[in-house]
Amino acid sequence: MLPKSPRKGKLVNLRVQLLDDSYHTFLVQAKAMGSVLWEDVIKSLELVEADYFDLEYNDEQGLQCWLDREKPILKQIPNTDTVFRFCVKFYTPDPVLLEDEYTRYLFALQVKRDLRTEELPCSNNTLALLASYIVQSEIGDFLEDEYLDTSYLTSCKILPHPSRELEQKIMEYHRQHIGQGPSEADINLLDTARKIEQYGIRNFPAKDHEGVHLSLAVAHMGIVVFQNFTRINTFSWAKIRKLSFKRKKFLIKLHPENYGYYKDIVEFFFDSRNECKGFWKKCIEHHAFFRCHTVKKLPRNKTRVVSRGSSYRYSGKTQKQLMEYVRENYFKKRTFERSVSGRISRSTSATPKSHPKTTTLNSSDFHVSQNSTASSGSQILADTTHDSNHVLPSARVETAEVHSESSLSGSRSLGSPKLESARSHSQPAITLEQDENRNDHQAPGSSPQNIDKVESSDHVHSKNAKLDLNGSLNNGDIRDSSSCFLMDRKYSEPILSQNEGIEENAIIRSNEIENIPEHIRETPEPTSPHKHSLTRSQSVNPENQYHYDSTLPLPPPPPPPEDGIDGAVPLSPPQQVKSVLAGDNETLASSNVSTLRSLDGEEETKKKRRAPTDKSYCITKELLMTERTFKKDLEVVTQAFKNTLVSAAVPECLSHLLFSSLGPIYDFHCTFLRNIEQRIVSWEGKSNAHVVPDSQRIGDVLLGLNKILPTYKNYLDRLEEMLTELELTVKKNREFEQLYKEFEAEKACYLPLNTFLLKPGQRLLHYKLILERLIKHYNQDHPDYNDCQVALNNILEVINQFRDKMQKVDNLQKLIELQRDLVGIDSLVHPDREFIREGCLQKFSRKGYQQRMFFLFSDMLIYTSRTATSLLQFKVHGQLPLRGMMVEESDISKVAVANSFTIYGGNKCILVAASSEEEKDKWIEDLSYSICMAKKQNDEKMKYGSIRSNTSSTENVSTTGSSDTDKLGTSPPSPEKQIQHRGNTTMHVCWHRNTSVSLRDHDKAVKNQLSGYLLRKFKTSNGWQKLWVVFTNFCLFFYKTYQDEFPLASLPLLGYAVNIPTEEDKITKDHVFKLQFKNHVYFFRAESEYTFERWIEVIKSATSSARRFRLFSRLESEHAERS
Repeated sequence: MLPKSPRKGKLVNLRVQLLDDSYHTFLVQAKAMGSVLWEDVIKSLELVEADYFDLEYNDEQGLQCWLDREKPILKQIPNTDTVFRFCVKFYTPDPVLLEDEYTRYLFALQVKRDLRTEELPCSNNTLALLASYIVQSEIGDFLEDEYLDTSYLTSCKILPHPSRELEQKIMEYHRQHIGQGPSEADINLLDTARKIEQYGIRNFPAKDHEGVHLSLAVAHMGIVVFQNFTRINTFSWAKIRKLSFKRKKFLIKLHPENYGYYKDIVEFFFDSRNECKGFWKKCIEHHAFFRCHTVKKLPRNKTRVVSRGSSYRYSGKTQKQLMEYVRENYFKKRTFERSVSGRISRSTSATPKSHPKTTTLNSSDFHVSQNSTASSGSQILADTTHDSNHVLPSARVETAEVHSESSLSGSRSLGSPKLESARSHSQPAITLEQDENRNDHQAPGSSPQNIDKVESSDHVHSKNAKLDLNGSLNNGDIRDSSSCFLMDRKYSEPILSQNEGIEENAIIRSNEIENIPEHIRETPEPTSPHKHSLTRSQSVNPENQYHYDSTLPLPPPPPPPEDGIDGAVPLSPPQQVKSVLAGDNETLASSNVSTLRSLDGEEETKKKRRAPTDKSYCITKELLMTERTFKKDLEVVTQAFKNTLVSAAVPECLSHLLFSSLGPIYDFHCTFLRNIEQRIVSWEGKSNAHVVPDSQRIGDVLLGLNKILPTYKNYLDRLEEMLTELELTVKKNREFEQLYKEFEAEKACYLPLNTFLLKPGQRLLHYKLILERLIKHYNQDHPDYNDCQVALNNILEVINQFRDKMQKVDNLQKLIELQRDLVGIDSLVHPDREFIREGCLQKFSRKGYQQRMFFLFSDMLIYTSRTATSLLQFKVHGQLPLRGMMVEESDISKVAVANSFTIYGGNKCILVAASSEEEKDKWIEDLSYSICMAKKQNDEKMKYGSIRSNTSSTENVSTTGSSDTDKLGTSPPSPEKQIQHRGNTTMHVCWHRNTSVSLRDHDKAVKNQLSGYLLRKFKTSNGWQKLWVVFTNFCLFFYKTYQDEFPLASLPLLGYAVNIPTEEDKITKDHVFKLQFKNHVYFFRAESEYTFERWIEVIKSATSSARRFRLFSRLESEHAERS
């Protein structure tokens, strides 16, 4: 007898109002808990950062309440006709903390609702500015010919009853937003709204002990007291020791020391117990979300005989947990329709949808421990911004108040409506996805013989390309490698079987280090914001065919594999759709892609000719590989940049200064590279029986460098002048500045332009390394020994002569790079200022521990936070002079956060925490050394940059007059013009990886640069892919071949660990090394023992900088490096 299926029970329909005011019905059981409805809403949405949002309803008294997920739904609401409102629960103080574009879009909808319901009071000037951003996001650019008056604003329905003057001001602001896309307008909207005093504030009427009518509100910083919409007091979380309520009385118990408040307990009275308890619950939730790192979840005690107060505790992720969860886990950032209603799934909605919409939310665990008092409800608030797992029940943590800012990281002054766009919409750089083991995303590997053939079609499209989600193109534009245009390709469903998931090895375009999206849209030219097509649809194109733009010719296939490494098998054009870097069943943004044979398959029928294995040959082969990269780097300046300057009015003196030396150097190295290539071909073509001595040596070729060394001397002598003159021209000449930025936005310029100017000097150091390795390998009787020794002496003469100048120029280039990326400080570049260390630390303030980027120089320490601008800049919050500074390690017994230390400078005291003990040791070591050196400097040399007043986070939002508008100049650049290398610079990598880099690390990176072919292992099969890899500036850049003009992907290595694969990795090949950062894993295979050791050596130079223990003093380390 078959068992009976469990009874489902009575079902009820519950309606939920989304942020775009559309209604959706969900079918749940009558006895369902609140978590059931919450999870149903989550499943119907595609929202990653779900814990910022919640479901709200009105109880029988009309009070606004949040749905309790641990109680039955029908026991909370008055009746089944109650409408739930999906809305923002925790207003983030800074939109830069929101990782997902769709989350920012929902926040923008919430701000729009707050304006419409008049819950966000502000001045008319600010109100018009906010409304103009909403108009820009919804209808796009202002059209002079069509929008003759303000009547076009009525369709947006932003404000309930706008005056004629207000509409006129909205139209004026809207006219200034031309070029901003919808997501950019959302960012500017949120950046403006967060500076308003009533942002995220919901006032609750109360009285003080004297009966004075007040309003209480809870926000990210603490509890705020208003009187007639004027803030009269703020109790920050750092001041509060305990929160409790008893009937109508709400009690705030404060720390008695250090805060200067005249009493330890503050009392407020509400009109009813339910109002008092409701506000208490909101305070508990906000404290847990914004203040705690983690919140321990404890089950509610249902067996109590005598109630000891409310058992309510927050359940969900804290903000820190949510940010770490998003950053550390892989999420596909898909595009979406800028309309929520079209996103609801039919499977979760019980009624048909009136207009399209969807989203998803994630719920997680949160908890705050319960206090055993006899009051109706209470909560002890310890300093939970550290790594404690829960709030301490009764112990009070002693804290000292230190310097803090008036806003969270990334705040910007509001000078005009022309605010820059967010970092997440900058020019996307291609990055490599992680080899992360995910059960829900794994796709079984398939051999090339089993790949389904897909016939091509004659149908031509001129728009954007799409791929299905089964490892192919989907919702993303793919740029052809041989053309700047886009071509539409439709990939059919049968490319993968139904049980295959999304391959995570695909190359995608992203501006972030980790948390890489699947695809980011690109367009060849700017389009009007309201014409952007954003969809989160996962539908698969039913047509089993490709569509190519017939006007775009396919580039030639890559050259055959070299050096005995199994390479690519040329395929016919219809088959050229497999990725070179993506994986078994992935696609790449290029049309000349070919599938690679599995190296673990059948043995080759024809063995390839084996290359020589002598170490001198391997060293010479390294010379060849790196020389190819050096030639490409020279071409960026001497060819591409020079051609760009032809059409610009560039001073002749600058042009002569740049190319008088670099031009001859490039011409020489073109011939020099051909000589090396010919020698390698000759070397490989001779058998052991017919050895010709001249064909197996390289010293005579390297001796030819003596001809160009005088030009190198002239170049090194004027290199500092080059950098200085180039930077001055950028500052003085607006036309040249725009041209300079546009050139740096080109894919070929994969590093900051002035970095390429340093490459010739760095190349001499590599020649020195090559020659020293050869001499060490040879014996003195070797025919190549004398030539190598002479060539080395010639190069050493130049290096020793210009050693100090080269170090000075490296420092100058770093200061110029920082000057561009730091907002709010003048004259960072100074002849007597030296860069020492940059890195990420957690700085303690009244708002708790906040992520800050610190920059240590020889005369001062600067701390910053990353802004929401499109150029990924950092805003300076403060600076401390090193003269008179003191550094003190914190006593672990007195502070709750590990790896803390205190910095005393001037009239400031800063408490910071490092990510690890090694990081703390490195910072303390460099700070101590720099302080000692600063004491020896003359007062004339101690010139500190001044922080600009317009970066203050306390500026009034409502003071956006016309004079401020003129200061900002033009509107932010379009996403197509963003600089792609920004995300790969060390400061941004340190920000994401929570690490630091010193001057010595940069010196190591200059000496450890490498190029060559590597094989990357597929994630889901035993196959390998051949890639041309360039290691420079702490980053791996990936190409298909050395002939490619620009890298297809990049992988910054700071924070990564390089190891040998273990048995668990099941790697059976030789010469394989493993790169790992958290759950991001890559396997690479070298072609020989020598190249394997060299890759390990250079990569460790980058990865070990983040893992070094303080085992010796700085002076000892400097002596060791010089020797």
